[in-house]
Order: sequence, then structure tokens, then C-alpha cells
Amino acid sequence: LIVGEVWIGSGQSNMDWVVKNTTAAADAKSRPADASLRVFTVARTPKAEPVDDVQGSWKLAAPDTVEGLTATGLFFARELRANIKQPVGVIHTSIGGTRAEAWGPKGMYADVADAKDFDAKETAAIKARAVALEKLNAKIAVEKDKAALAKLRQDAGRLAPVWTNGPHMNWNGMVAPLVGYSVRGAIWYQGESNAGQPEAYKWVLGSMIKSWHKAWGQEFPFIIVQLPRFMAKKPVAVEDGGWPVIRESMEWIADHVPGAMMSVNIDLGEEKDIHQKDKLPVGERLAAVALQRVYKTRAVGEAPRVKQAELKGDAWVLTYDRAVVLQGEGKGFAVQQADGKWAYATAKAEGAQVTVAAAEVKAPKAARYAWANFPEVSVFSAGQDGLPAGPWRSDK
Repeated sequence: LIVGEVWIGSGQSNMDWVVKNTTAAADAKSRPADASLRVFTVARTPKAEPVDDVQGSWKLAAPDTVEGLTATGLFFARELRANIKQPVGVIHTSIGGTRAEAWGPKGMYADVADAKDFDAKETAAIKARAVALEKLNAKIAVEKDKAALAKLRQDAGRLAPVWTNGPHMNWNGMVAPLVGYSVRGAIWYQGESNAGQPEAYKWVLGSMIKSWHKAWGQEFPFIIVQLPRFMAKKPVAVEDGGWPVIRESMEWIADHVPGAMMSVNIDLGEEKDIHQKDKLPVGERLAAVALQRVYKTRAVGEAPRVKQAELKGDAWVLTYDRAVVLQGEGKGFAVQQADGKWAYATAKAEGAQVTVAAAEVKAPKAARYAWANFPEVSVFSAGQDGLPAGPWRSDK
């Protein structure tokens, strides 16, 4: 019997990404077995209705097991364990390519005006899928041509009545059975599949978090991995929509949903691979937030935040919540011209203040920082922690 801290790790493929496929794999495998560091991996079992049990088992972190464990979850747990000196376990439940809607219970949008009739639409979509499958099966029953039959069966396979992205189905099979298990909190790495509706993510994920809290009967900590960089496009001063906005929605959730918190990773990520291989800092930054906000053993763990911004003459002056430094020549800033177009800006830092301006832009209407899918970044907290400041804009 072992007693310690247990966290749930959930989301899509970046939470599911195993240690073997990371840049820290060799180091992780070289470490001796630690019986006080364990991961329970829930089998991928979406269900049409909530069930009472899951398939899986606890595995301790050891040279012969560690490569197959969730990298983000393990690195988070390892950093926690090193600091709180207690056993730490992670219940890992995630599936690649899934939307947040699949991870909360039916009825989770009941109090959201923007989600009016959402449950009814989901039910209708499931029924429509069942009707389409029935029609395909009828065709399969009479089809004689082998090639046509193979194609029909392939199409039918895509219309299974229970699927990994089905509304609430991952909750039913992979989270609902965990309800009642004593957990300290949850870590969440997801959002890529919801980036097409970035504003709606506020109430989709926000409602999901609240539904988890309601199910467990407590507002436990829920730490979100703010999405790192990905998908570089033609260089422009700012990009609207998509990943910049869903990052902002994540920050909004962390500020407005009880228990929600966020780690910033805007300096990480790969241009052409959505699955960044450097998961070690992702896990460690999640742990830093937990150590500050949950365990209160660190004075600083969250990223620097802009607490005030004002236009002074032809420059925007941003005041962060603590001292910051600029790296990489202060890149990543932009200011808005009178015609609404954006221009690259330069920045200089002094203590907690960063002054942003562009020589050719007078009295800029707004300012932004790191507002792109794959932005240049330069603002980091001063001192040993060196945490990156997240994307920001004055024109919210």
C-alpha cells in the first residue's frame, strides 16, 4: 500500500505523447526505479453512457516502463515529487485528436446561454449517424461486388455508434468511472482540435471543468497547458483567430473559472510538428504552477502577466506583475496604426515595465505581443525561474 498525491492528466495527443518520443527519453530511462512515482494509463474506451470502471493498471517509473508513460504527466509528477517529498501518481486518460466536448458529461452546457440547444443538437447528430450506419449496413447485406463491399465496410467503420470524438463519450468511458477517487487536481493538454472555434472554447472547456468539479463535489485545481507555438505562416506583425485566440481563451478560463490555472509555453513548440518533442519543460512548468498555487512551496511559478497598459505619447507602456527581461532583441511586439494595420515594434525593458513603439507609428491605437501561431518571443521573468510571459493584447 502506498499513499500520496494523485493528479489526473487528460487531453489529446500531446498529453498522450509518451516519454520514448521526447528529447528527454534517454535521461528518463537512465534513472533508477522510483516506487513513489507512478502512472495509471486508462485504456481508450469511449462509451455511449457512463460506466463504473476502467481498464488499466498502475506502473511505477522504472527503466523498463518509463518509455511508454505520458511524458507531460510523468515530468509533472517527477518535479512535484522532487519538491514535496511525497509519493505522486498520475491517472492518465487521454486520446489524440479529441475535442473538449468529448471529455465532459451530457448537460454540461446547461447554464451557458451561447450553448442553447447544444445537447439537443448533439443528440440529433448521434441519431443521424446511426441512421446513416443503418443504411450502409443494408447496402452491405446485398452488395456482391468485392471492391464495392470493402468500400462500404470501410465507410461503415467510420460511423461506429461510439467513437473517440463522440459527444461526452470519453467522459462516459474514461472519466466518469474515476469520479469519487480522491485526487488533488488535474492537468490538461488539449485545445488543438478546438482551435477552429477559439472563442467558444471559453464556455466549452469552462463548462467541462465546472462539470468535473460538480461530479467530484469539489473545485479542485485544474491546470491548463497554454498551447505552445506551431504552424508558422508568412511573417506578419499579428495573426487573427485560431491559435492566438484559443490561447487567450485559456487565459480567460484561468482567470474566471474557479480552480482553473494555466502554464505558459509560448517559447516552446515546433514550426511543422504539432507534437513538440521537448515535453520536459511543459511538465515542469505545470508543476511550478502547482507548487506556487496549490502547495504554496514556491513564491513564483506562474508566468509574468501584464497588470497595466497605457499609451504614453507614441509608445505603449506595459507594466508586468514582476521584473522582466527581454531576450532576442525584444521581438514579438506590434502596434496598430490609425488605418487599423499592424506594424512591427521595438521594445525596451526596465524593471517591470516594457515600452513598446514603432518609429513610423504615431499614437498607436493598440499593442500586441506574441500574437501569432508561431510568434517570436522575448519577454521572460527576471531571475532564475526565467518563465516566458504569455501572449497579450491591449485591444481585447
